[in-house]
Amino acid sequence: MAKKLFCYVDETGQDTRGELFIVSVVTASRERDQFLQVCEAIEQETGKGRVKWIKTAYDQRIAYIRRVLDMSIFRGKLSFAVYRNTQDHVSLTVLTIARAIWGTHETDYKATIFIDGLSRTQERTVGNRLRQRGVHTKKVRGVKKDDNDALIRLADAVCGFVRAAIERQSAMEELFERGIRTGVLRDLSEK
Repeated sequence: MAKKLFCYVDETGQDTRGELFIVSVVTASRERDQFLQVCEAIEQETGKGRVKWIKTAYDQRIAYIRRVLDMSIFRGKLSFAVYRNTQDHVSLTVLTIARAIWGTHETDYKATIFIDGLSRTQERTVGNRLRQRGVHTKKVRGVKKDDNDALIRLADAVCGFVRAAIERQSAMEELFERGIRTGVLRDLSEK
């Protein structure tokens, strides 16, 4: 029987008119429920709560991302890709999701993919493009603001965190380097 994979996806940078675009993917399988519990506990402990990264106070962002990076269960499960000088957001989102799934080294799987803010009309497009790349999708679903869960909020935080590090916020840069060094963060950007 095929293994169940789950991907939680967010993106940032559409506001830069192509200068910068970042996609983050949280991958999970059997540990999904554990991930949810851990993320909800971290949100509560750090005071971040259930709000998006952009609406979180800076000190709470630091505390939240530090706790996430300290959790060995996330090793290799938090991926991101940074793209520059492009506005082909859908193709790059699909490419990043595919790379994150390929990085799991699973061959017999069905992936359920949740993408923050994806419209109903784009769900089919993204699903078709993933299948064209050889990704075994069960379904692709857009997540609306009211439906988001702790793993979509984690994907949102990874996007915001990576962007802050790229924009040279020193505390975020240091945490980013640590996340890469410890293997919690995986950089899927083209080199």
